[in-house]
Amino acid sequence: MKLIPSLLATLLLSSAIGLPAFASEKPITVQLDQKKLNSSSAPINDRGTILLPLRTIFENLGLTIQWDVKTGSITGTKDGLIIKLKVGNKQASVNGVIKQLTSAPKVINNVTYVPLRFVGEATGSSVKWDAKNSTVLINSKQQAVDPKEITAFFEKYIDYNNKENYDGLMGLIDPKSPLAQMGSVIKSQMEMFDLSLSVDQLDIVDLKPNEAAIHTIETTHKISGPFMLDVTTEVVYALTKQEGSKDWRISNVEVRGMQYILPEEMLKATVSVPKAEEEAISAVLQAYIKSSNEENLSGVLATLDSTSPQFDMNKQLHTQLFNTYDLLFEIESSKIIHYNENEAAIYTVQTSKKLKGPEFQDNRSVIVTMMKKTKEGKWVMVQSLLIKADKL
Repeated sequence: MKLIPSLLATLLLSSAIGLPAFASEKPITVQLDQKKLNSSSAPINDRGTILLPLRTIFENLGLTIQWDVKTGSITGTKDGLIIKLKVGNKQASVNGVIKQLTSAPKVINNVTYVPLRFVGEATGSSVKWDAKNSTVLINSKQQAVDPKEITAFFEKYIDYNNKENYDGLMGLIDPKSPLAQMGSVIKSQMEMFDLSLSVDQLDIVDLKPNEAAIHTIETTHKISGPFMLDVTTEVVYALTKQEGSKDWRISNVEVRGMQYILPEEMLKATVSVPKAEEEAISAVLQAYIKSSNEENLSGVLATLDSTSPQFDMNKQLHTQLFNTYDLLFEIESSKIIHYNENEAAIYTVQTSKKLKGPEFQDNRSVIVTMMKKTKEGKWVMVQSLLIKADKL
């Protein structure tokens, strides 16, 4: 096997202004809107990150400086923008949102230096590195993005979801994104369910002329269709805009958390289930718990839906679990809360306790497990939805 020299890693600084180790030793210059910035102290290349004297970059970008000598805290303000940095600290903030720096601010020969790219981009400027001329190019004259564009985008996103406008929804997704390949899944869901989507909270984490990061808390409510629980989801959307285009597109979605909602009336309702079917469903659940306690992987897999897209992932997770821990699972109570001849949902309260293994928090979990009946008439587990978990 041929190893890649570690030196090459220095060339992969995607978020910093990178300088190859073998680059020309030309003095570094900085241009702001095509005019050279003059400074009493020259820019510094700190392992691929360009640092510039605090006063030079802040004042030229129109930032008012507040400097606390005792704590080393730096604050720059401008038209509702608040940037905070601290000498020696790789964490900074823009309007309260924490940002990770590639290089911390530092004091050299009584001059305070700050990372140029971070400060420039925080003010909405574009920052580029011209390697040939060893020059940092800052363009502060980018057109500001109106946050109302983001609000309008999500209004369309909600409307298309709720009206099941497939073409409209797919038009909001970047065709180059892997999400565009999920069109058939989205269409299938629209045909199967009538859902209502609401965005309960929307925060603009980062907003630049051609990219944005948006954090939402949103709730999906089922109006009609097969059994499913309502769910509140925490999501971070990455939006992009092509150069010259006015339209934002979703390029990536990161699900940070999900909280399923189990209505009290659903839990209290009486569900009519034939005795033989009730026993068969309960037997699958008991077999799963027994096989898990015995660390019998084949037994566990026999209770799961082998046609599910999650089957291989479940196999890997159980293999890892059995190799790492010796756990004891016990069902304290269970109840069928949904049933028809092809599917069922079982509400269970179960405990998980460590017998052997690394650190593990014993817990009591409330779970709704979805089951289906195969063509052969066998009940199998499809998905388990965690409602809550409490420490024991």
